[in-house]
Amino acid sequence: MAENDYDYDENEEPAEDEPEAADAEPEAEADPEVVAKARSEVMEAESLSPSAKENLRRQLEEEMERFLASGGRIKEVPPDPDADPSL
Repeated sequence: MAENDYDYDENEEPAEDEPEAADAEPEAEADPEVVAKARSEVMEAESLSPSAKENLRRQLEEEMERFLASGGRIKEVPPDPDADPSL
């Protein structure tokens, strides 16, 4: 490849996508135990048979019906656009 095959200008200023480190809010560090438990639960769920997953769905549905029947309410919370989808 020739040197000019890339769309890059040495004199070009870097993009200001991310705030300066001094201006940025510090990220909260994830608790390693919480992360490990979440990964463990995902691995367990992925290893379940279809019938075991169906039993868990029924159990969840029954628990939700009891919750609603006892006066519980479900509040829908809009997704956080900045949330990490990998967790």
